Amino acid sequence: MNWSFPDTYHLVPHGILAARLERLAQACRERRLAGILLTSAVDVYYLSGSMQQGVVLVEPSGAGRYFARRHAGRAAAESPLAVEPVKGLSQVGLALAEVASKGARIGLCLDVLPAREYLAWQQRLPGVRLEDVSDALLEQMGVKDAFEVEAMTRAGQLAAQVYGAIPGLLRPGVREAWLAGQLQALAMAGGHVDLLRTRGAYMGVYTWHVVSGPEGALPSAVDAPFGGYGLSPAFPQGASHKLIRPHEPVIVDFGTCLDGYQTDQTRTYCLGAAPHAVKKAHAALEAVRQALLDNLRPGAVSGELFDLAVETAAGMGMAEVFLGRPEQRIGFVAHGVGLELGTPPYVRRGSRERVRAGEAYALELKIVLEQGPVGLEDTVLVNPQGPPTVLTPMPVQLFELPM
Repeated sequence: MNWSFPDTYHLVPHGILAARLERLAQACRERRLAGILLTSAVDVYYLSGSMQQGVVLVEPSGAGRYFARRHAGRAAAESPLAVEPVKGLSQVGLALAEVASKGARIGLCLDVLPAREYLAWQQRLPGVRLEDVSDALLEQMGVKDAFEVEAMTRAGQLAAQVYGAIPGLLRPGVREAWLAGQLQALAMAGGHVDLLRTRGAYMGVYTWHVVSGPEGALPSAVDAPFGGYGLSPAFPQGASHKLIRPHEPVIVDFGTCLDGYQTDQTRTYCLGAAPHAVKKAHAALEAVRQALLDNLRPGAVSGELFDLAVETAAGMGMAEVFLGRPEQRIGFVAHGVGLELGTPPYVRRGSRERVRAGEAYALELKIVLEQGPVGLEDTVLVNPQGPPTVLTPMPVQLFELPM
């Protein structure tokens, strides 16, 4: 078949993939592994540039083998790796037996490998020890390369366009889910992939987190300061059919994804004048954001940055409500973002991890009031020197919209 893709279909450059393979091969050599086997769709894409069904083997030499079940032809058109068609994973086991002698060790990302699949790999590879290498891969993925930065920059620009449309859409009597749907349509028209992948999260993450008023402060299952009603007990978070009322905070926490790469951003709106408490809370979040931007540098200690954020909020009278109410309070003020959410690096309580140049963080700054949640979030990229680059170019303010 003659594969032809449109200009908007951005293949990962071969040089980028070669560099990624070599970095993971270095971890393979350091740990004296016969190979590292990537099984999850995101990990396969990161190393191969294709998300066709299959697995990728990274060898200590830096070579990569892509065992593709469906569809091998398309995988070969998208990826420079050696693509080997297989009918099932048992064939992969036979191929790995040639690479790994009895007693050898092969790395797997056990943080995302279901137990059933792990046991199946044990059966396919008798005498081979399976070891967890998820820490090595996640450490590598935490630092963004040029292709990733470019994709996330474009995603942030699209987010700015989507958020720019909110003043023309938000009015009294509009339902949360309706507003979320309008934003979703605008984003998809701009190339947004309406799926935010996560790593091992309890629930799949979605783009349309629009909540408002006291109901928006309802707790839920996700590791967040608030959840909102959601549309049913089967999805108990995010936008609901609630009517948006004047003078209550409206949170738009909308993730944007281009070429698989995400930015995560939040802004707060009010129809008419915002209550004094909401204005005070937003001013505190702006101060926390600036404190983090002033100190998010290579070498900074994660836990110390977290403490700085908490102290800044407390200094503005928000100690009891910053990052949520006590029973729902989260332990981080920033999380990693890129191909996945819910992944390192984090800025979290007590962490001794140090910030590295090239890391991308979503600054997750939220306050929960009786009037409802107030939020401010941007995705930023750590530079080798100086302040981080903000990848979400939107005004930093509480939006009070005319009715």
